[in-house]
Amino acid sequence: MDPVTQMILLITGLLILGTLGEVVFSRTGIPDIIWLVSAGILAGPVLDLVSADMLRPILPFFGAFALVTILSSGGLHLKISEVADSAPRALELALSGFFFSMLAMAAFLWSCAELGYIRQHGWMIWLMLGAVLGGSSSVVIIPTMAAGKVEARVADLLSVESSITDALSVVVALVCVELVLSGEVSVGGSILALLRAVGIGLGLGLLGGLLFLPIAYVIHGKTSAFPVLLASLLLIYALIGLAGGNGALGILAASLLIGNSGLVVRRLERYVQIRQTERLQVDENAMAFHGQVIFLVKSFFFFLIGLMFPLNLKLVVLGIAGALVLLVFRVPATWLSLWGADFSRRDKGVVAVAMPRGLAAGVLSAMPLQMGVPGAENFSSGVFAVIVASILLFALGFSLVNRSAKAKRIGE
Repeated sequence: MDPVTQMILLITGLLILGTLGEVVFSRTGIPDIIWLVSAGILAGPVLDLVSADMLRPILPFFGAFALVTILSSGGLHLKISEVADSAPRALELALSGFFFSMLAMAAFLWSCAELGYIRQHGWMIWLMLGAVLGGSSSVVIIPTMAAGKVEARVADLLSVESSITDALSVVVALVCVELVLSGEVSVGGSILALLRAVGIGLGLGLLGGLLFLPIAYVIHGKTSAFPVLLASLLLIYALIGLAGGNGALGILAASLLIGNSGLVVRRLERYVQIRQTERLQVDENAMAFHGQVIFLVKSFFFFLIGLMFPLNLKLVVLGIAGALVLLVFRVPATWLSLWGADFSRRDKGVVAVAMPRGLAAGVLSAMPLQMGVPGAENFSSGVFAVIVASILLFALGFSLVNRSAKAKRIGE
């Protein structure tokens, strides 16, 4: 079979699988990402139909595109008042979840090395890998929350949390790399770098969203509305990256402002008069097209993640055990951050299992080797084993939480 025909059949199969996965999700509560990741594992490591090495270089680019499209969808549907309410708990969850996960993963990897299961390294290497795997993935969580009809405040909490942990993962992992290479690092400088990344991301994101509103007014109702929106968001993401800011927070801020343009306009009315304010909002056709693009991006992204799964028994065991460690230490972080909050048992269960790793961990896993960290040749394979296992564990846990809540409602 020639490569073109093979690729066309692969794309066709993915689209059908993605559609069937959504149908199964709506009827059974089993997330569609299970089938997409499994298809990637089957087509790549198992049957060798698609070469992971051939597609690995595009992962950072496609991952960034996936982050912009999926995170912006979440932001466009959020209300500023709801985000403001969830932000303090999201920050608490992000900090406790990140540092619990980082330290637990470092201790787990050190234990594996002591038992002779993996190669020995210094503690700082294990802390660095713990930081790489410390943050949850918005690219995985947001589509699942939307399809699973999770309560809005839970989805808001997890969206904001995953954006914050993206910034934490990057900054803390870089600090660890600097310590490994030079043995010196400034604590004050590290904190300043984190605050700078967050500040630039939020500042440029809000500015970009505000500057997009006149463009939204002009393109409202036109067929080019969504392509212009997507191009604008990609430009905002790129500029934030060039300025050294956190792109995830920036896209969330920009899309949140665009999605709440009515509130923004009411605040600006004392300075400028705007007619037909409804033209500032993203129209239904653009939002519908956005949903279709997310479906395509989600299908290919999770398939690509499955392709990266290393078919090596030692790494498979390491990945599954690592994902279980992340889940176990997610529970106390959830308990601490939701203490005293009026969340149902099902909502707390959803927050507890929302620990999948994804884009940030995958991109950061290559950083130690690129920066010359000794012995970093196999870090990416181990990290991807944990990423895939954590996604599958999240999907399974989310399904079980939904079924348990449904059975309880029926019993009552």
